[in-house]
Amino acid sequence: MPISRAVSVALRFAQFVCAAIVLGLSAYFLHQYDAHHVGPFNRLVFSTVVSAITVWLAVLWMALDHSTVIHIGTDLFFCAAWFAVFGLLQDYYDDQIKCGSVWNWGSIGVTNNYCGQWNAAQAFSFLAAVFWFASFLVGILAWSRARATVAADGAPVARHRGWFRRSHV
Repeated sequence: MPISRAVSVALRFAQFVCAAIVLGLSAYFLHQYDAHHVGPFNRLVFSTVVSAITVWLAVLWMALDHSTVIHIGTDLFFCAAWFAVFGLLQDYYDDQIKCGSVWNWGSIGVTNNYCGQWNAAQAFSFLAAVFWFASFLVGILAWSRARATVAADGAPVARHRGWFRRSHV
């Protein structure tokens, strides 16, 4: 198994774990909204949809053995989607929840900690975005390496000049 494939599988597993955590927390927040009308409905629906699609794609692409250019574009798209989820969750955290500042560590509880659960959703959505971007970079490197022409002795072959370059004649 090439190193890029092993790294890709590890990144897909990390994407799956982060998306599953955000999916569970978003579903819990949606339940709280349904029961008590607490929380932002639209932001939570968006994070639930993105995380559900991510869970499905991460499992599917962990099982598949090949990588295509479509994976690279999709990785970049979901990286942007996860950064949007993080931004939406952070914006609501700053404007509405009023959990205190970043440095306020006095209200940490083990149970029924809404602010802590919201922080976990933010953290794992940011990590998911980072993992999707890393997967995009690994895909670019693997694609460029697979596209390079190699001679029989293992040395890269010089590329032909393009159509519009000046001739040396």
